[in-house]
Amino acid sequence: MKEYRIDHVKRGCYNVILVDESKTASGRYEYLTNFKNKRAANAFVKAHQRGEVTIDPETKVPTPDFE
Repeated sequence: MKEYRIDHVKRGCYNVILVDESKTASGRYEYLTNFKNKRAANAFVKAHQRGEVTIDPETKVPTPDFE
């Protein structure tokens, strides 16, 4: 089962991580992107679940913008 985790790393920075419990420890966590506020991170998670988001693999910038 895949779940999303929003980690507050420092002031004004929230990392969004995809957790896949069916994989082994080395491939279980996938960093998706980061945001300046939690509201934008939550909006990203909801859109990503619906498949409405694309993420640049090199820069990890999502499209559309959720700021």
